[in-house]
Amino acid sequence: MGSEVASAVAESAASEWAAILSLVFGGCCSNVWALEAVLKSYPASGTFLTFAQFLYVAVQTLPSQFYFPPGARLPRWRKNEVPLRRWMVQVVLFFGVSLMNNYAFGLKIPVTVHIIFRSGGLCVSMLTGYFIGGKRYSVGQICAGVIITSGIILATISAPKPPRPTPTATATTAEVKADLLPDNVQYALGIGLLSLALFLSAWLGLWQEKTYRMYGNKWREALFYCHFLSLPFFIPMYPSLSKTFNAYRASPPITLLTVPIPSPGLADDTKHELIRWRDIAVPKAFFALAVNVVTQGLCIRGVNRLTSRVSSTTVNLILTLRKAASLAISVWYYGSGASTGLVIGGAMVLGGTMIYSMSSPPAVPKDKAEEVEPHANGEKDAHEGNGTNGATTTTATSTAVEAANGAALRHR
Repeated sequence: MGSEVASAVAESAASEWAAILSLVFGGCCSNVWALEAVLKSYPASGTFLTFAQFLYVAVQTLPSQFYFPPGARLPRWRKNEVPLRRWMVQVVLFFGVSLMNNYAFGLKIPVTVHIIFRSGGLCVSMLTGYFIGGKRYSVGQICAGVIITSGIILATISAPKPPRPTPTATATTAEVKADLLPDNVQYALGIGLLSLALFLSAWLGLWQEKTYRMYGNKWREALFYCHFLSLPFFIPMYPSLSKTFNAYRASPPITLLTVPIPSPGLADDTKHELIRWRDIAVPKAFFALAVNVVTQGLCIRGVNRLTSRVSSTTVNLILTLRKAASLAISVWYYGSGASTGLVIGGAMVLGGTMIYSMSSPPAVPKDKAEEVEPHANGEKDAHEGNGTNGATTTTATSTAVEAANGAALRHR
């Protein structure tokens, strides 16, 4: 009897891990794959991508804001536990960071460089944590930060020239304006935009940590309000969104399936075919966009489940491997190009991230130990809604962002 129970538990654990790793690697990597499929032909559609991702997450998380009181037949709106005025600061920062990260794709920033450069968020978080948050770091963590920074600089200056996007019938206004600037100028502007996004993202992370410390870990509420309250900010961008929508609609069709259609005709017509086959097709760009937003949700779910099962060190190691897999897919499948400097720089960034994960945690000043203690507790099940620290939730919700272009909360 005992052996049967142990066998059942082992099988359950194995199936759970298979599901988690499938969501993390399958969901996140396919998210990057779908993103690059869109960017190959529409590199300046970052604003439209951001809008689609925000709308999808807002709709997907909307049911979590309703609840059924005992004996009630109709659901009621769940009152927010964090004041809206505090959410609005996070909304503005989150919206700006997401928009800048996606817009950078239209400035000659390859997906490979984008993934490597955004890994510098760890170093920026260390700087802001040191000067603003009063945090201290061990020698191993500081060395890891130096390795990551050096790798990002090497990868940035060694990036191969990105291939020209596939000509499309309808070009967006951003694409036309961008082509007026030399490629090296666009690349420099893109790197500047990503750098600004990193610092704003670090500020966002500190703000979110304080929010969780004050009101508890309300990650579902954060996901909903950060995306839902951002939607009105897209109203002034309607002309750009409309032109990108028309460009997507004009993309070549892709056949999803072929269905039988009864064919009307005379009964005595011996040459008449009773059934005809018709292709169900959609514009290729819309299909890739749908895959992108759906797999983003799968990626977030997978990382949430991962953070509930293992320590933060293991989470970072697995996510580092996932990032390496995304880089390999981009180079192999899309031919993004890889120079020697880019490969070495990427390896330094990934290696530095692993060194940081395995280094001793930062020392906490005695006068702040009591304040930080609730935030530094062990990780619990974020997916099931139990209490977790802010770092756990932010890691979970932003991994998809890193994979897809920033449409989730900041990874710390």
